[in-house]
Amino acid sequence: MGETTNQIEHHIEKTRDHLGANLHELEYKVKEMADWRYHFRNHPMTLIGAAFGGGILLATMMSSRRASSGPAPLTAVSRGPQAQRVIQTWDHIKDALIGVAAGKVTEFVGEMVPGFEQEFRKVRSSQ
Repeated sequence: MGETTNQIEHHIEKTRDHLGANLHELEYKVKEMADWRYHFRNHPMTLIGAAFGGGILLATMMSSRRASSGPAPLTAVSRGPQAQRVIQTWDHIKDALIGVAAGKVTEFVGEMVPGFEQEFRKVRSSQ
């Protein structure tokens, strides 16, 4: 029993201070993670890309819903080969933008949530 009461009290106080500092740092990081302004400052293009991709996805979903409930739309074939190329190009652009946005969102969430990317890869490979 080499330690004195004062040494033990000093050790307890030092540990308490260290834990308090860790708790404050953790609290700060949690607030930072929940603050969209912080993420926009540090990842503006990711959030803009995600918003853009989300907008395209929403517009695509809404237009397909409208198309299924309304009259039959004119197809690219009925409009001619140039219109078909334009529509195909636009579809490729939409697919690429959605893919980039999905990749950025996955990367962003992976940075925020430990273990997310591994689980995402498992789910993706099982499909």
